[in-house]
Amino acid sequence: MRKSCLFLSSLILLPFVAFSSTLFTSQNPINLPTSANNNLVLDVSGAPLDPGARYRIVSVGRGAAGGDVYLGPSPNSTAPCPDGVFRYNSDVGPTGTPVRFIKSDQTGTGPINQDQNINIQFSIATSRLCVSYTIWKVGDYDVSLGARLLETDGTIGQQDSSWFKIVEAPQLGYNLLYCPSCSAHQCQAVGVVSQNGKRRLALVKENPLGVNFRKV
Repeated sequence: MRKSCLFLSSLILLPFVAFSSTLFTSQNPINLPTSANNNLVLDVSGAPLDPGARYRIVSVGRGAAGGDVYLGPSPNSTAPCPDGVFRYNSDVGPTGTPVRFIKSDQTGTGPINQDQNINIQFSIATSRLCVSYTIWKVGDYDVSLGARLLETDGTIGQQDSSWFKIVEAPQLGYNLLYCPSCSAHQCQAVGVVSQNGKRRLALVKENPLGVNFRKV
């Protein structure tokens, strides 16, 4: 297990600088999770996130800076089901695809804390073939976009590519982090890159996506 963690860490460091408290400038800060940071994650109504409920992930921005997160087909993908994690280009228009948050211990009770590993799953009716294509994960490095893209076909409880964390943003809302379990100090922020005119969620070095959670 130690060798596999070291191997995973080396892969992560290839396309990105390790995420540290100095990676972001004073204009681009982010709050990293710590063992002492057990604050509850709250939805837009001020209630703690419930693992048994469904939510839409909504941008804290407005107009062209806004837009909900949704499941859609990835360009040039050979997957049999939609497998891309996107954000709409504006907060005026379609609503996002509902998600549920699954705690690492896979219990469906108790609120979600900011320092917890979670899986994120689009909560929609789908065929048996497409069930795994609802679970978020971080894909391989895309050379053309210069980023690792968020996609589906993840695994519940997967410790390398499918675990995320939610942390409070410096100004408004929350940020999503990708934190490999064996590389706790190499968290990377989730942001947005442009892909064929759409806004694709990806790991970024700056400008993390600020989001809130609206219960469905």
